[in-house]
Amino acid sequence: MSYYKLPYILYRDYPNYGYLTDNRSFGYDTASRSSIKVGDRVLSKTGSVFYSVLTETPQTVEEIAHRLLDIFVGVTASEIEDDVIAFFQALAEDGFVGCDVYSVSRTSYFSYSDRVPKAVCEEVYQNESEVKFFEEWGHNYHLSRVHLEVSAPCNERCVHCYFPDNYRKGLMPRGVFLRILEQCKECNVLSITISGGEPMLNPDLLFFIKECRENNFSINLLTNLTFLSDEMLQEFVKTPLLSVQTSLYSMNADVHDSITSVKGSFEKTKKAIETLYQHDIPMQINCPIMKQNKGTYQDVLNWAREMNIEADSDYMLFGCFDGSCKNLKCRLDLSELEPFIAKELDRGGDVGERNQRIGKSDYTICPVCISSLCVSHSGKVYPCEGWQSHTLGDIKDFSLRQIWEESVEIKKLRSLTYYDFPKCRDCKDKEFCSICLIRNANESRDGNYKKVNQYYCEIARMKHSMAAKDFQRH
Repeated sequence: MSYYKLPYILYRDYPNYGYLTDNRSFGYDTASRSSIKVGDRVLSKTGSVFYSVLTETPQTVEEIAHRLLDIFVGVTASEIEDDVIAFFQALAEDGFVGCDVYSVSRTSYFSYSDRVPKAVCEEVYQNESEVKFFEEWGHNYHLSRVHLEVSAPCNERCVHCYFPDNYRKGLMPRGVFLRILEQCKECNVLSITISGGEPMLNPDLLFFIKECRENNFSINLLTNLTFLSDEMLQEFVKTPLLSVQTSLYSMNADVHDSITSVKGSFEKTKKAIETLYQHDIPMQINCPIMKQNKGTYQDVLNWAREMNIEADSDYMLFGCFDGSCKNLKCRLDLSELEPFIAKELDRGGDVGERNQRIGKSDYTICPVCISSLCVSHSGKVYPCEGWQSHTLGDIKDFSLRQIWEESVEIKKLRSLTYYDFPKCRDCKDKEFCSICLIRNANESRDGNYKKVNQYYCEIARMKHSMAAKDFQRH
């Protein structure tokens, strides 16, 4: 019997336990039946030591036991071998490790086809140790995601983009990237998001992806795909934990190109999506709704659904992080929102869950700095994508761990509750709203993240009114 690591499983070693997980919580979950879902597993400290000697190359029970004998002094080879079989066979049966001659390829764990892959678990594995792990994870503010802006420039000029034009300069050097990656390893980060601007404008992108792959990071790539090359595609294919997020604004080329301000961008992006689809690269399509595409955005969602690709739309646009809000000219007016709100209410959502939490003094109102940070191409650290005006530190001066654990501003953001927003706390429409610090800050001339924008208040009021009318009808 032989055992080996699986390429789509993340592993991290913590002081008192180990953690195994598939990529469901970190990559773009493209289709529920298209990827292997094995869940999460918390290992004891001894189990974590056992797993740590596993390699991507299959090893026999005897080979694994031999390596463990150097760690567990005073234990016989036969005892170790028995424990190896019991431990790894249980993990293999649940899909966390490979065994024997079974070879895992990309298509064996992810495919856009209609088949249900083998080893799919409909029920997520959960036990007391796992529950305890996630409780500790949330309460202790473990840094699990880092968003890296590797390229400030972009070849497109999307009308709704929150990046000011004067910001689009600078590429992340290899040295800065490697420094950040080393610090991510020290913090046991699980997922790296690579974005821009347009990340494919950085000539070191393939190097970045390779480094993330070799260090067992989940990789999320945010790109318009217009520069997709054969070399990039081959690197994607070799990277099991990579997924791609891109934007397609309409199936009408003229509409799409009017939003990107680049003629021919629709054909390039659409062709690239089809290429990734053919190679079973997990991806998600975003389709923000604005004045230009309000009549055609649904065609994008329908096209993606036909291909079994996850696609989403949203009319909540962020203002430029310089406070100018000049990009919001394309945002839907309140008078245009009713049909989109109606669709949103029909889909349901987290209103009920949010209702149970709102008003509690210990309820954190915004997820910024709970499990993630963003880093600019130059090494400046900020809370969230789109909030580059709010600098928390610089990796030239402090490590990510220092910023994460010691920043006074981070502690302040984490401590915010509804009691810090009296207007929201006492609002009759709060069940139909959520506070977003970025929206507040970017639409406030002075960057005040506690100043709630009236636009979102009106949306909450409309949702409440429409939901009440719908309830009365039924």
